[in-house]
Amino acid sequence: MSMSGDEHEGVGGEKNPSDEDQRGKDLCIGFGPMEGQGGGGVIRKGQGSFFVAVHVGAGFHSEKKAKAYQLAMRRACQAAAAVLSGETVSCLDAVAAAIRVLEDDEVTNAGRGSNLTEDGHVECDASVMDGHSGAFGAVGAVPGVRNAIDVAMQLAKESRKGTLPLGRTPPVFLVGDGAREWAIRHGLADESVSGEIENWLITKKAHEQWKKYKQCLAMTIPTAERDSMSDAHLIGVEDEKSREDVVLDTVGAVCVDREGNIAAGASSGGIAMKVKGRVGLAATYGSGCWATPKEIFGTSVGCTVSGAGEQLMRGLAAYRCSALATTLQEGPGHACETTLRSVIEKGHAFGGKDDAGVLFLQSNCDSTQTVELVAVFSSSSFGIGYYGSSMNKPKTKILRRLPRDDSVSVFAQNFKIHTPATRISISSLL
Repeated sequence: MSMSGDEHEGVGGEKNPSDEDQRGKDLCIGFGPMEGQGGGGVIRKGQGSFFVAVHVGAGFHSEKKAKAYQLAMRRACQAAAAVLSGETVSCLDAVAAAIRVLEDDEVTNAGRGSNLTEDGHVECDASVMDGHSGAFGAVGAVPGVRNAIDVAMQLAKESRKGTLPLGRTPPVFLVGDGAREWAIRHGLADESVSGEIENWLITKKAHEQWKKYKQCLAMTIPTAERDSMSDAHLIGVEDEKSREDVVLDTVGAVCVDREGNIAAGASSGGIAMKVKGRVGLAATYGSGCWATPKEIFGTSVGCTVSGAGEQLMRGLAAYRCSALATTLQEGPGHACETTLRSVIEKGHAFGGKDDAGVLFLQSNCDSTQTVELVAVFSSSSFGIGYYGSSMNKPKTKILRRLPRDDSVSVFAQNFKIHTPATRISISSLL
């Protein structure tokens, strides 16, 4: 299960000279009293421990864009850390903050830069789940919304406010134009600029890719043969080094707050050339993300899943990883690997791709005060980032499966998250 990984530490480190021109003011996140910082920095006092992990999708991440992916993940970790270190902590808000950064970065397949539908539009999926309350919110195939994760988060929050007039149950999952109209009513979208948002969401790269795929679909190739072609063949490249990025599905985040509570979320532009109205993994309950409340011994888990959506939806991948991790003595790494292998094997009957990735956190609020991070993937690569209160900077990795590797690779690491009063300085890219 060996793998290679392109690893870089947080913004400002010597390993990231390309970040210099994108660096903003320093944001000091403290865990106890701090001295002021010169140079116009902002001082914020935090009150405890946290951990955040993010990913930028399972698939193939080209080496030429590795730094762009890593920068996006570092910024996402920093955005979540800023929320988790505040006076009022919300895991849901931290997850949304991280994913919002990833949605706004055109390098990912979520929000801006999303894959286009058959008819050339962006339709986004997103969901969030709060382990402490069990609240869940999701949107599917929503057009004309800049940040689908914000709508999903608001649905989750509204669901906890009680019944609507006439005793109606608040919705937790909305799709299509209905989701966009609900977002407008709740101040999360503006109908007067929906056309501008649509244009902003569609990048030059996504549009050019869409035109290539349209040409491929127009070719006189038997349907069965065309459907079996890989993304790389559709693009018409063979050389691994020149191969374009093929990111199958979601971005995601999992956050742990100072109390050991967990929330998770996912967002996606979906597969390239998807049928209009298709709802994918990122929005599906039990498949795209999952989070559990703390058990009697203080353990809670959360995960977010990416990859071949239909197969992972049929297998309820996120729920099954979380459920198995809380029962197997071998630990979460083995649980996620077992689940992913099972889902892939059962999915063979339906055809399609095997590419998938699971990002998993287990928080142990016992005497150990640890978080276990697990990344399990069957794709060529899986981009992950993580940052905790015991770390000076976020770390990012483009995990890669080597050609000789087994069908599933596993990365796992434990972190101490409880630290004494100290000062941690991170960069806020404004």
